Amino acid sequence: MHKNTFTLLILIFCLVSGFGARAVAKEVLSATGPHIYVELLTEKSHFVPGENLVGIYLQPDKEWHTYWRNPGDSGEAPSLTWSVPDDIQVGEINWPTPQQIPVAHLVNYGYEGAVLLTVPISIPAHYVNQSSPLQLSVDLSWLVCKEDCIPGWATLSVSRQVQQNAELSPQASLFAQTKKRHPDAKTIAAKHEITEAHIVVSTDHPADEEWTLLPFENGVVAHNEKQSLVETDGRFTFLLPKSEYLTSTPQSLTFLLTNGITSYQLDSRLNTVLEQNAQPLLLLMLMAFLGGLILNLMPCVLPILAIKAMSIQQVQFSLTDKLAYLAGVLFCFNVFALVVVLLRSGGEAVGWGFHMQEPAVVAFLAFLFLYIALFLMNIAPQGNRLTGVGQGTLQGQTKSVQFMTGVLAVVVASPCTAPFMAAAMGIAMVSPAPTVFLLFSSLALGFAIPMTLLFFIPKLSVFLPKPGKWMESIRQFLAFPMLATVIWLVWLFLQQTNASAQLLLLSSLLFFAMALWIADISTGSKAGIAYILACGALVVPILLPHETPSEKTQTAAKFDQQKLLELQNDNQVVFVNMTADWCITCKVNEQVALSNERVKETLSSSLVHYMEGDWTNKNQEILAYLNQYARAGVPLYVVYAGNQSHQILPQILTPDIVINAIERAKQEMKNEH
Repeated sequence: MHKNTFTLLILIFCLVSGFGARAVAKEVLSATGPHIYVELLTEKSHFVPGENLVGIYLQPDKEWHTYWRNPGDSGEAPSLTWSVPDDIQVGEINWPTPQQIPVAHLVNYGYEGAVLLTVPISIPAHYVNQSSPLQLSVDLSWLVCKEDCIPGWATLSVSRQVQQNAELSPQASLFAQTKKRHPDAKTIAAKHEITEAHIVVSTDHPADEEWTLLPFENGVVAHNEKQSLVETDGRFTFLLPKSEYLTSTPQSLTFLLTNGITSYQLDSRLNTVLEQNAQPLLLLMLMAFLGGLILNLMPCVLPILAIKAMSIQQVQFSLTDKLAYLAGVLFCFNVFALVVVLLRSGGEAVGWGFHMQEPAVVAFLAFLFLYIALFLMNIAPQGNRLTGVGQGTLQGQTKSVQFMTGVLAVVVASPCTAPFMAAAMGIAMVSPAPTVFLLFSSLALGFAIPMTLLFFIPKLSVFLPKPGKWMESIRQFLAFPMLATVIWLVWLFLQQTNASAQLLLLSSLLFFAMALWIADISTGSKAGIAYILACGALVVPILLPHETPSEKTQTAAKFDQQKLLELQNDNQVVFVNMTADWCITCKVNEQVALSNERVKETLSSSLVHYMEGDWTNKNQEILAYLNQYARAGVPLYVVYAGNQSHQILPQILTPDIVINAIERAKQEMKNEH
């Protein structure tokens, strides 16, 4: 073999085998992806012992953007996973102040144009003057967006000697410019409170309408809704629309306070009721006691207690019988207290009446109050004596009856709030467990004391009206506050669900009342069948899953023929839904297909435009659209692939029908391009 050829083979062998590891160890400082260039930079020409700054430089194409640590309504923040020796410490990303980037009806936080994300890295002194350079590598992922979003990945690495001193690198000026975009070193202190619809953040730091609070974490505020600012006595209070995904009460929140030029980190602590109200525990217990006392006068409670009071005037009770009502009230209130403590320990935010946030509970209470009203009107089946109200088991004057009457009274009182009670219960909801039980027990004692005194001091009955025929009229009259409560509960149920669920509840209540009436006028097996039908009517609206407002079909743009033509000419995929509130098929499709999570995800895509035409009332534009497709009424569902084609969907939808039609339209547009 020729000498030169042999030498060449030896070199190739060495490169492949002996020097392969050294080849892998070479620097990979930059990478490119669709619409973006990324690079790993260092502030100095060499590493030094102590803190060093490295940076990930992201340069998207014009009109494209990357994201901040909290991307906002959509998007994803860049992610860094470092590979370094165990004794080297890697700090958190220093995030420059982001921009608010509107995208359709959403608002994102990110960077239009180039951005440098710097990271502090601490290197021990023993690396100084080692023979081999120190190599740091990072697995980087990003999302770059314009109208479409494209993910990207790269592994970058840098090798530098560690020296006692080092000069600045050619990129040092970029690091210096980036530091000016970082939040000020000063951290602002604040307090926050959580209301049903807002997060209220209050601080002493001066601010005006130009300042905005951007949360570090997602799922805290509604990014696309306007923030408000109020100044009171030198205190600046931000009113932030709360995100529908915030279900707890965080003890601390971190925001970026920015006016687009200057920014600060703002650390907020929960402003608990205990900090606002420093009343002694005994005073709070007294307030709870008074609140419980007044709770007896609430319209939903008074009829039950009035009937009960009149029913015990002529009866002799043992000591345990007399205490049973008090025991039932104490038991039920302390069950509430236990639930509050358990939910709070699980991170849930609760308040008095928290159970009223569950549609199934509201529906059950509607049936309960309707039963009580029917009982008072002598329509529902009942025993011979007026010993209890609202439950067939409350007949007779036994201790179990008095106990269950106490439980029932608390249940029907649970939606109400009396004077003095709100402050005490507000403090109970954020207090340690012993305080919770003390305050709930004080509330129970106040609530139970009037009836308990009647049991123990028979002479008090002289203040009650004497029994007579008039009692029957009063009894029937007291049914009307119960029916008024049913109306309120049905209205509340609508706010938590939708019109279809409310219609089901109203129909079930009607069927429930009719079944009880049949049971009252029937005997034997007919009465038993009527009872079973009444139970079925009660169970159906309670056990069915209840769609909350936030879970309803994907928000659609109002139908506009001109806008539709513009979207078609712009080669967009459009889904048009022609519906009406009185259209049963439409409502079934909304429940079965359009509320499906996969369908909602498809419709919320930036590649799909969802338009809805509401034909509940007369609308000539919608009528003309229906005539265009030879339809006399709704529903009508059409999927457009720009101007290329359109698909008319069946009147009965399934999730797959909708998704497949939209995917076909997307594919058709892709093939066209």
